[in-house]
Amino acid sequence: MIDTYYQQGLQLIQSGRLEEGLCCLDVFLKQHPMHSRGWNDAGTALLRLARSEEAVRYFLRSVGLPNHPPQVYGNLIAGYMSLNQPASAVRWLKSACLEAQLDHAVFSKMATCLEQAGDAASAMDVLYRGKEHCDPARILDQHIEALKSKRAKIAFFCGADGPGFLKDIMEYTRRRYPVRFFEGKTAQDVFDLMQWSDISWFEWCTELARIGTNMPKVCRTIIRLHRYEAHINWPQLINWDNADMLMTVGNEWVMHAIRHWVSDIDRRTMLVTVPNGVDVDAIDYKPRQPGKKIAFVAKLRMVKNPMLLVQCMAQLLKIDPEYKLYMAGERHDLLLRHYLEYAANELGISHAFIYDDFQDDILGWLNDKNFIVSTSVIESQGMGILEAMAAGIKPVVYNFPGARGIFGAAPLFNTPEQFCQKILDTSYHSHQYRQFVEQRYPLRQQLLRVNEIFAKFEKGPVSANTPLHSEYQSAV
Repeated sequence: MIDTYYQQGLQLIQSGRLEEGLCCLDVFLKQHPMHSRGWNDAGTALLRLARSEEAVRYFLRSVGLPNHPPQVYGNLIAGYMSLNQPASAVRWLKSACLEAQLDHAVFSKMATCLEQAGDAASAMDVLYRGKEHCDPARILDQHIEALKSKRAKIAFFCGADGPGFLKDIMEYTRRRYPVRFFEGKTAQDVFDLMQWSDISWFEWCTELARIGTNMPKVCRTIIRLHRYEAHINWPQLINWDNADMLMTVGNEWVMHAIRHWVSDIDRRTMLVTVPNGVDVDAIDYKPRQPGKKIAFVAKLRMVKNPMLLVQCMAQLLKIDPEYKLYMAGERHDLLLRHYLEYAANELGISHAFIYDDFQDDILGWLNDKNFIVSTSVIESQGMGILEAMAAGIKPVVYNFPGARGIFGAAPLFNTPEQFCQKILDTSYHSHQYRQFVEQRYPLRQQLLRVNEIFAKFEKGPVSANTPLHSEYQSAV
């Protein structure tokens, strides 16, 4: 008898007699409250009757039960959209996409609602999700370009240290905002591009950042400091009252250095930490075992502490002379190059040092290595080490200031003796090294945080009486 109510309800709904069909389904659901499909069917009828709040409640009841029908996710999105609640609808996008319950028109409508609500960042995110899941014909491209043309204009200024750390951020930003990259030569060129932009990003806290912040205030300004700039007096040369944000990449000791030069930096601008992201999807992983090949990847500079590296290898080779150190990176510093050759020869370990110089394919070069070692006295983050870890290679890292906060305690050593213990320890867990990077430093997390900063500044464009940073202290 109860099953008859369900079948009769569906038949009535299909024939357009929605109220009668809904009554039958309600009788059925009172007796079968765990029937997830029934809740979804009743919700569909409610949605057609424009009783959207009730429909959403029924769909939520369905999705909370075992064996719910896949179309309930699309129905939930339709319900929230009919209530003009696109932000609530967004929460169900992933599940609906996995069940192939949406088409490009739904994404376009949702993006339009979000844009009208003043949330252009979420609107753009929705459109790109649509492109990824259900837009092989690229129908959404026109909507994306139209939205992008209305968004905040972003200018990137990159100092002489190059755009190496900026590549992924630039690519991500170009897809969502109008972007220009500084190619000028004069201070006036800097000011002209700042006037064009709504947000100016200065990569490296060096000369371009000094010029930009000493110009009249015409846009939001972000300065990203990596590490070395803080250990010389560059922070003193910046007009921090004209900077909306100082972004660092993660080492707490870098902030100690900045405060050495600018004691009131916390009061004068907003401080944000956004670690560099590792594109783990682009790094081939393989399980590895202990072995005798140690990798050292760095441009040979004093900060990389090659003196300690020689002492560590000398100690290790006393225990086992079969270990080899493979060094990849430029060796333009003649003093350090001669030091390495001389010290290794004096210690009788020259045979264990293999110099491979700069590598175009560093991950390919690392393929047969068992350890990645760093003896640096300081690193902002140590991207080379993290990328090697993502490939499954065991890290052995000198305990420089801030190292524990970046890598945790497990890979750290303080003395050549402890270095040997780390190398000779037979425990080796490639999957853990990869997982550490995936969880702590995923590229997507970095890009989302940068996009969030842009979106906050986009909603509050600069004006003569706009606070430079206080309204964003809790936002990022």
